[in-house]
Amino acid sequence: MGTVVGLSAAALAIAVCPPAPATAEPPSWNGQYAITFIVGPKAGTSMAAGQPEQQHTETYGFQSSCAGGTCTATITSGPPPSNPTVPQPVTFTWDGSSWTQASDFQWECRMPDETAQWNPAHAQVRYTPQADGSLAGSMHTEILSGACQGSVDMNMTAERT
Repeated sequence: MGTVVGLSAAALAIAVCPPAPATAEPPSWNGQYAITFIVGPKAGTSMAAGQPEQQHTETYGFQSSCAGGTCTATITSGPPPSNPTVPQPVTFTWDGSSWTQASDFQWECRMPDETAQWNPAHAQVRYTPQADGSLAGSMHTEILSGACQGSVDMNMTAERT
């Protein structure tokens, strides 16, 4: 459960926005969005992929800007991550088609006896704008060691509130 903050990954991936045509506006991700985590079943090779987690929605504020050819969107408000090892602030970078972000943190691996084991993990998050104004998200996490070692993939959505 400890990684649910798909927004929750943080060592930021840096990508460069392609030059925009003179009539095109730069990409933006501004305002309040309801992020729904765990849309559909999780997948992957980690035992964590098969552990039950409830779909849930949290509202976050985003502010984006473009400077020097790089466009970023930062979470400016909302609840703190449920996992305290997720680096803050969470900032996404526009790669020309999606808002992306990468981070290193500790995965809270739930053991069968309900104790927790904390293991190093790396997550890559992607939110792709949709025609209806929402964003389709995905998070791929590699848990690097421990009982939960392996991958976990989950989908998310972001809808303007």
